[in-house]
Amino acid sequence: MKRIIVLTLLLGFLDSSFGQTSKSDLKLSCLTKLDLGLQGIGLTYEPMLSNKVTADISAGASGGYDIAEGSISYNIFKPAFYFSLTPKYFYNRQTRILKGKTTTLNSGDYIGLRLKYVTPSDRQSDFTRNSILINAHWGIQRAIGNHWAFNFHIGAGYARDIDFGFDTIYPAIDFKFSYVLSNSRK
Repeated sequence: MKRIIVLTLLLGFLDSSFGQTSKSDLKLSCLTKLDLGLQGIGLTYEPMLSNKVTADISAGASGGYDIAEGSISYNIFKPAFYFSLTPKYFYNRQTRILKGKTTTLNSGDYIGLRLKYVTPSDRQSDFTRNSILINAHWGIQRAIGNHWAFNFHIGAGYARDIDFGFDTIYPAIDFKFSYVLSNSRK
């Protein structure tokens, strides 16, 4: 236990002592984005929760999920609506600045946790049902010009069919392109 405390203090000291970056350079932005990607098309609000943490709050339209015991399928031709919450911890922003790389539009590498609820637009569908998906992932977010962002993540997740109680583990892979509607720093 003492080793963990000493290691934590040492890492905190090293993190704060390197680099000549100002606090304003490290500060994340609050973004409002229009998204298009594997998750579907939607609107995302990404508020800054701290200097290293944001949360994607998203809603939109996508394909539906068919979850069975041990399997999951995504059907893009069966429309559904989704709501997701994804807290993201950005761990390398100071390193990016020191290397001369941009941090515009919250560019950086992050560790995230997504909670997603999907409901089919057709309540009588045999192919898609109400589903909850949870995944832990590593991701990147990069600015493409002044108004576009690219986001990619990979990890592992757990999916549950709410209607019938089926569940499964799945590989979590997602990417999206976003048009940034507003960008503000608090």
